[in-house]
Amino acid sequence: MTTNTANITHYTVQSGDTLSAIAARFGTTVEQLVKWNNIPNPDLIKVGQQLIVARADSPQESRYTVQSGDTLTAIAARFGTTVEQLVKWNNIPNPDLIKVGQQLIVAKSAPMAA
Repeated sequence: MTTNTANITHYTVQSGDTLSAIAARFGTTVEQLVKWNNIPNPDLIKVGQQLIVARADSPQESRYTVQSGDTLTAIAARFGTTVEQLVKWNNIPNPDLIKVGQQLIVAKSAPMAA
């Protein structure tokens, strides 16, 4: 589950997650996640832990790679957005047709006001 507050995107660690997988999902690096979250041991994260996965000092997009069994409805729910927004961000002509391995924009942040 992701949430966006004050130009920061948070993600709740799920069973089976690793920092490298989370970094890949949100288009960042393990090093950046460690820094943002003050993680002492990058090999140890806990289910339910809230992580900062994006900071919007400038416009940023978070991406997700479609997995077998995914639907836009499930992806939208997972990332706290709507099917309509996913369709718009990704120029998807048929919302019922997404492909395994397809990269989707699942979050966009606006630049911080000065």
